[in-house]
Amino acid sequence: MPSRNGTIAAAIEACRRELLGSSRTPALDARVLAGSALGLDASALIAYGENLIDEARLKRLSAMTARRKAGEPVAYIIGSKEFCGRRFMVDRRVLIPRPETEELVERIIQDWRGTSPSILDLGTGSAAIACSLALALPNSRLVATDASEEALAVAALNVMAFSVGDQVTLVAGDLFEAVPRDAHFDVIAANLPYVGESDDQLLDTSVRDYEPRPALFGGPDGLDVYRRMLPDAPRFLTEGGRVYMECGPRNALELAALAKRSFPESHIEVVEDLGGRERLVVVR
Repeated sequence: MPSRNGTIAAAIEACRRELLGSSRTPALDARVLAGSALGLDASALIAYGENLIDEARLKRLSAMTARRKAGEPVAYIIGSKEFCGRRFMVDRRVLIPRPETEELVERIIQDWRGTSPSILDLGTGSAAIACSLALALPNSRLVATDASEEALAVAALNVMAFSVGDQVTLVAGDLFEAVPRDAHFDVIAANLPYVGESDDQLLDTSVRDYEPRPALFGGPDGLDVYRRMLPDAPRFLTEGGRVYMECGPRNALELAALAKRSFPESHIEVVEDLGGRERLVVVR
């Protein structure tokens, strides 16, 4: 890292060089880390690039760079991740929200805009899905569950930050065990573990070594949690309701087949993401 007399631009460049070989996106990571360390947004980093960086902030950036070089995800280092145009608090107690999951949220909004759906968010994690739906569908009511009390602690912070506590109820429990047996929902959103244990080595080390494994891995083929969830799903769905399930391209068709067994009279749709990969199964 540069000396205490270096500029902001020089510090960012030094961070970028330090991350070469250890990050797939060293330039982006350097800018994000610098923005967090200095308390500046992207445009301010450019505008004030020739300003000197003080020693305290330089030390902060150096420490953050070291963590990133060791493999820790940027989102955990800065404590937040952008999702659906908003910044959510995250740490190692929850998975980092991903762009693919934004497409699940967007599909639900598209299908239910202008209505007042009751929504069950299974495995809410950081509550990024629940909060995003609550804000986009202001007349909706949501129950968001997670088996991890630690994850729900993070979810509660995000629910509070976005002032959606009147809409979103957080409940601890495994899948449908967390809700009353007579409850019914128009929407069941499920971003459950779907990575197969055999795919462990295919994951980036920043994912495999840092994100919570119970939230990532779903048994040998990645679908064990969905196998437990789907047989119970029909009894909790209203007539005309829909189930939205995120998955991976390697097991999307198998998940669709599992869904058909639980919903034999329903239409099962496999949806591709923006990259043309099968990432969402919708029951309607």
